[in-house]
Parts: sequence; C-alpha cells; structure tokens
Amino acid sequence: MRALTLYLRSRAVPTTAAAVLGCTLALWALGLAVDHPLGRALAALLITLAATTAIGHGLAGPDHDLDKTAAIAWPPRRAAHIIVAGTAVLGLLATPALAGEQMTDAGQLLRNVAGLTGLVALGAVVFGAARAPLIPLVWTLLVLSSAPEPPTRPTHKVMLTWMIQPADTRTAMVTAWSIAVTGSLAYALLGSRR
Repeated sequence: MRALTLYLRSRAVPTTAAAVLGCTLALWALGLAVDHPLGRALAALLITLAATTAIGHGLAGPDHDLDKTAAIAWPPRRAAHIIVAGTAVLGLLATPALAGEQMTDAGQLLRNVAGLTGLVALGAVVFGAARAPLIPLVWTLLVLSSAPEPPTRPTHKVMLTWMIQPADTRTAMVTAWSIAVTGSLAYALLGSRR
C-alpha cells in the first residue's frame, strides 16, 4: 500500500484530482447558468479539455531516469495510469448529470474525454509531461476558431472536428477512439519524453 501511495504522490495525483474536481464544479455551475444548447456544448467541451489536460503533469515522475531504467515493468503501469486517469475524469465530469444538470450528451462526453486523454498521452510522448496539454489545447482551439458549426462533409473535416460533432457521428467516434488507443499505447510503451 505504501508503494501505491508513493507512486500516486510522485505523479501529482492529489493535485490533479483537485483540478478535475474543480472542473466538475465549474461544469455544474455553468449548467445552472447557461440555457442555450450550443453554449452548453461549448462549455462542456472547454471544461472537458481543462480536466483532461490536468492529467498531463502526472504522466512523468520527478526522476525521469528512474522511470526509464527501473527494474519494474513500466508499460503496464503507464497503461493503467492513463486508463484510470481518463476513467476518473469521465466519472467526475459525469456527476453533474446525476444532479440533474446534463451539459452534453453522455456519448459525446465519453468520446471527448477518450480522445482528449489520448491526445494528452501523445503530447507527453512527443513533448514531455510538462507540455503534454499542448496538442489537445492547440487542436481544440483551432477547431473552435475555424469551425463555428460542425461540418458534415467531407470526411476529413468531420475527422478533424471530432470533438464538436454530434454524439451520433460515427466518423467522429472512430476518430476519437483511434486517437485514444494510439496515444495510450504510445505512452504505455514509450513513456514521457524528458
């Protein structure tokens, strides 16, 4: 049990949990304040972005060499870490719906948490844990600034704007889950960049 506690502290899990809890409270408060469906969907996306990027800092420990050279098998631990982190974010962000303030469709929330978590994991592999939020942040901001309404055609535009597509858009769902699997596998196998 002590090893798990040390691992969680070294990965900044208490701080990350507090940040995600703050995002959950913000989602609930915005649910009370915003009535317009498009405004609710945008608020839910931005809070989902904030909550998932909060896990980026914990994707590397304080000693990078220890993470790479320790005699324990890191890939299963890293895979479990990213899966549990994404699941915790999803669980916490879904709680306002239990209180009667559903900001967005459950399928859309699941898709966005999965895809953004995969992008954060990929960001940790490419840029390091400290800069892991760059990829999801830049991608989301580019999508929001260039596409006020979700495009329905051509397919590549639907794929690029997966996070703002309606919940029943199959192409967006496949894109998000492909990103989630790719990012999680890359992080599990390679770990965070120095």
